[in-house]
Amino acid sequence: GCMLNGKLYPFGRIERTENCFACSCSRGGMECCSLFHTPVAYDEKKCKVIFNKKRCDYDVVQKDDPSKECLVYSRV
Repeated sequence: GCMLNGKLYPFGRIERTENCFACSCSRGGMECCSLFHTPVAYDEKKCKVIFNKKRCDYDVVQKDDPSKECLVYSRV
């Protein structure tokens, strides 16, 4: 298997790791890509970014009222 952040994963495709990555484990090593996209264009004065581990994505919410989402113009 392959080690990632102290956890052993079996050979083959890993759909989702604990840290929200999709990986492929082989004898040659492990290759991973993120399942989330980082917000880069939003109102930084009124809003903040929170990582949602259940959805494997970032939520952009109002600083004054985190129950309200903010508009995100771009993600990378």
